[in-house]
Amino acid sequence: MKSFKQRTEWGKYDERLMKAAENGDLEKLTATLKKGTNPTKLDLEGHSA
Repeated sequence: MKSFKQRTEWGKYDERLMKAAENGDLEKLTATLKKGTNPTKLDLEGHSA
């Protein structure tokens, strides 16, 4: 149940982290990680940054 809850709580920083990883944007990736975003958090499809 915990992993399902983790997947459903997707915030703006999680989305920014995923897009930065997809685009290879190291500057945005680093900045987003410094804000405390969890890079192993899963989206609704089970993907992580």
